[in-house]
Formats: sequence, structure tokens, C-alpha cells
Amino acid sequence: MKNTLILGDCASTGSLTYVKEIIGQNQISTGYTLSSDSKHHKKIIHWYLKMVKGKRGNIIAGDLFKKALQYMEEKELNEAWPKYLDSDLNVTNMSKLGATAYGYYKRLLKYELRNGRPDLIVLTDYDPTHPWQRINLDRNKYFLEKNYDSNKPYFSVNPELKSPAEVQRLAFNKAEYTYNNNLNQTRNFKIMKWFLKYLDKEKYNVIKLKLYGGFDQFDRDTNVIDCSNLHYTYSLLPQGVDGVLKKEVQSQIGGRVQEKILQLTNKIFRV
Repeated sequence: MKNTLILGDCASTGSLTYVKEIIGQNQISTGYTLSSDSKHHKKIIHWYLKMVKGKRGNIIAGDLFKKALQYMEEKELNEAWPKYLDSDLNVTNMSKLGATAYGYYKRLLKYELRNGRPDLIVLTDYDPTHPWQRINLDRNKYFLEKNYDSNKPYFSVNPELKSPAEVQRLAFNKAEYTYNNNLNQTRNFKIMKWFLKYLDKEKYNVIKLKLYGGFDQFDRDTNVIDCSNLHYTYSLLPQGVDGVLKKEVQSQIGGRVQEKILQLTNKIFRV
């Protein structure tokens, strides 16, 4: 069985593809996810309760939003373009909101602990302004992709993360510093170059998918699957998304990726 690993960001998680169903409008100005703005939380819960009516069982009141959010993210992931790949590829989509190349590396290692080496990696670019932090504390190493929002410039602990509060605070401070000094792009260019060299050195089979633009390794690669025109179809400046259009183009993105895989099948899988 061929094992295919998808490494991408919010463009590959299906995020915001249920905007119309949840808040009643196609477009939204938020960033990665509907839950990033607390004003939508009640609507997410209301939609969840309607969708699972008669099936949800008993839910502790304090867990309701957590359950609703998990349900929404699972539904979104099922709408993402990897669903349109051939089932024989045994696809695992480890894309993540706000992902970065070092995050790709960490998720690749995590995948291999469970499944062994993937036969194929579909690797996407991402917005080069995404933040990432490596924190060393008390002889332990931590990796976070903690965002800094100048409109919400106050630190708060995320109880869903495994890292200690002090680590999260240090990561927040680093995110604030790199944001204020315009360092995120430079750091991402360097880490993407390192990760691609790692994949090449270890002889992974990699197909690159371009959705954004900005990384030379994608922009100058004649073999890249260029879906940036489809990404821009649903993108609204500065950080908005038309969720209905995003859902509509997922099949086209998946179709282009599947076509590229078929073109390279004999070379990669020797069938």
C-alpha cells in the first residue's frame, strides 16, 4: 500500500469551508479559523448542536465549545483537497493552521513513529509571515507556532497545549519580537531551505504544491503544482477568506495534485 503524507497549512485543512453554514455569510475577515474571533463561538456551538441533534449524548457544559470546535475542524478537514486523491494512496493529512517548515519536519517525524517512512510527501508552501519558535527551558526543548496579533497584544496561556505556561510566555515574547522586527519571512526562507535539503539528502519522494508564492524553491521549480490562482480566487485582503469559493476549488486543487501523482507514478512507485 502506498502511504502518502500531506504537509501543509490552513490552505490544506479545509478551514473556513463551513462559514456559510455556521454564520450565514460567504466571506469573513478573520485569519486562519472561524474560532479565532470569540464573537463566532456561540454560532459554532449552535451549528454543532443542530448538526448532531439526537446523536451527541451527554456533554459537560464546560466541554461544549471544545466538542463543537473539534467537530467543525473534522468536518472542514473532510472538505480539504486531499479528499479528492485516489484512496489507494492511503493519504494522511497532517496539515495544520499556521504551519511552518520546521513544523513540517516535526510532523514528519511524528508520522514516521506511527507509520514508518512515507512513500510520497505532498509538500505545500505557506504564508512566509507565519511565526515559529524553538524554546529551550530547564534542559527541555519545545517547538511552537505561536502567533502574535498586534490587535490582541496580551499574553494568555493556551490550556490545550502540552508546553508549560512559562514556555508559552517565552514563545509569545519571541513571536512579538519577530513580528515587530519583520523577521518572520527571513526565518521562514531559511528554515524552508533547510527542510528541503533534509528531504533531498534523505531521498524522500516529494511533490511540491504552490498555493501562495514567495519561496524560491516553489516559485522557480518548473515541476511544482501551481494552484496559486485557485488560492487567490478565495483569498480576501488582508486576511480574509470567501469560504464558499474555498470549498468550491478544493476539487480542482485535488485534481491537479492527483494528475501530477499519476504522471510520476512509474518513477516513484515503480509499478
